[in-house]
Amino acid sequence: MKARIEKKLSKGLVRLCPSVYRRAWIDKDEPSRLAYKQNTRVSHVLSVGGGTDWQGDGEDAFTTWADWLSHWPWHGPFAVYPDGHEHQFFPNTEGFRPTTRNLLKLAADCERASKAKP
Repeated sequence: MKARIEKKLSKGLVRLCPSVYRRAWIDKDEPSRLAYKQNTRVSHVLSVGGGTDWQGDGEDAFTTWADWLSHWPWHGPFAVYPDGHEHQFFPNTEGFRPTTRNLLKLAADCERASKAKP
């Protein structure tokens, strides 16, 4: 994936799912990891994380798209694996294809579900 596409997906993800990414910020100083790997000048990407932890150590910042790619199973309407299973307590995502289109649809569905809750 190109870094400029990641920037557009990050922006779209924040628009689709603002409840999850309400603390997203624009990284003005640093290019994203993907832009750095591709040696491109894509900057001003919506990011999450960064800052310092309770010990004062720096934390990593990720684009919202990179964060979504690593955490989408926990936001979806997936049942957990049963007790005794090799992956017990983890979401059962069998049958779900994590394509870009499906992940964006999942984000929109998660937002709709969070707004429907009282």
